[in-house]
Amino acid sequence: MRIVTCLPLLALAAFALGSTTNQGNAGQTSKHRAQCAGFGFQEGTDAFANCMMQLSLRQQRDQPPDHDTVVQRYRDLSMRRQGDERYPVCSAANMDAELDTSINKWVGPNCQLAPD
Repeated sequence: MRIVTCLPLLALAAFALGSTTNQGNAGQTSKHRAQCAGFGFQEGTDAFANCMMQLSLRQQRDQPPDHDTVVQRYRDLSMRRQGDERYPVCSAANMDAELDTSINKWVGPNCQLAPD
């Protein structure tokens, strides 16, 4: 019975979260519009569309990589360093290490993969 009374509250929270995300994207789009207009481009022209596209691409490029990409990059680095005594073996003690759940070992940017 308790779950049934909380269900409308959960639905409202999910709706509010979705609205916030859409408003954030709309805010970014209006910011890009203002920038392109400030550069002197007329809305509805190819030059304006190109300006919007370039700003959007720059924003995407400036986004940090997702977690899976970081772990893959760390795995590649750690595997290349395997056996190199200049690097310690990756462990939870390394502040920047990540647990790669696909191989169940720690990987990181400044350490080597633990031997099997």
